[in-house]
Amino acid sequence: MRIVFLCGSLEPGRDGVGDYTRLLAAECIRQGHECRLLALNDCGEGGAETQENEGVLVECLRCPSSMPWKQRMVWARKFLEAYDPDWVSYQFVPYGYHPKGVVWRLAGDLETLIGGRPLQIMFHELWIGFGPAAPLKQRIVGALQRHCIFRMIRKLKPRAVHTSNATYVGLLKRGGIVATELPLFGNIPIHPIGPEPVLPAQLVAAGVPADPAGRNGWWLALFFGTLHHEWSPHPLTDILLRAAKRAGKRLCMISAGRLGASGEALWEKMRLEIGQEMVFVKCGEQSCEEISALLQMADFGVAVTPWELMGKSGSAAAMLDHGLPILFTRDNTGAAALAEGGLLTDPLFHRCDGTLEAKLIAGLQRRQPTPRVREICAGFIAALSVSSRPAPNVL
Repeated sequence: MRIVFLCGSLEPGRDGVGDYTRLLAAECIRQGHECRLLALNDCGEGGAETQENEGVLVECLRCPSSMPWKQRMVWARKFLEAYDPDWVSYQFVPYGYHPKGVVWRLAGDLETLIGGRPLQIMFHELWIGFGPAAPLKQRIVGALQRHCIFRMIRKLKPRAVHTSNATYVGLLKRGGIVATELPLFGNIPIHPIGPEPVLPAQLVAAGVPADPAGRNGWWLALFFGTLHHEWSPHPLTDILLRAAKRAGKRLCMISAGRLGASGEALWEKMRLEIGQEMVFVKCGEQSCEEISALLQMADFGVAVTPWELMGKSGSAAAMLDHGLPILFTRDNTGAAALAEGGLLTDPLFHRCDGTLEAKLIAGLQRRQPTPRVREICAGFIAALSVSSRPAPNVL
């Protein structure tokens, strides 16, 4: 089948949903389908181009955010009409189009753009402020976002609706929308590192032994991506310090990627508070090969997304692909009550609770790195195949 993927931006390495969409399109091509990419609010210069993923070429049209919206719709419509796809896959995140995530005008323009073609929507994010403890401002903004999203669904009448986690499935069901969970795969390809991988220079400079044998006396904990301002290092760091002392290990906390402004402040606060008891190393932005190596050399990753929304975390998906044990440190009990069909049960996930110290001392088991994109893509294609007729998933 012929598929056009719509997303916000396709600037490589600068937009997680865009990177995910490119990888999904490339895998669809590997599995025998024809695909094009269309970005409606691109952060780059824009224009037609060909993007590449591990030898697979994908034709793209990037409509830049600097261009007037009406002109972008003209570009996009011509692109769609020229290709005339069997399906349009809309990879949606509200903040990809508006700084507050309020996308009121988007529904009508997309209705005209898609022109009645079969549509699938993947909701990477929904609205904010749905938990009972959410601040009033978040609840107000979230109500506007929710209204825009349901208006968009009513207008576009998608034949298939997917999202990445059980909590979002439950939220959509409350609004009368039948959605199916489609797991995320990681955006970082698995690169072989060999039996004696080379440790990044920043870690060697900080005192971590360069040879694998010497690293047996260390635990390397990896943060990958943004560190959210709502995340707290406690009780995680307390548990890690106690476990390391009992196990005779030294601890190194590693940050890879962009921490974000609030994340930088949190990282510095941690370093000042407990920097005498563990080593802190910021590796910053890295190539995919370097990130993959870190994911394979670390002893465990630290997830900062709440457990109930873990399915939407691209960082956690990359860790799972690389077989890395993951410590999660946040819960949202209000969100848990919304979960439809249960939460993640992967044995690589470990709660930051009273059992974690003993698990760390016993040793957290890894899994063989395995890319999940092929399996997840097959599920995506199967969902399109069975949705050839309009499904009654919209009120």
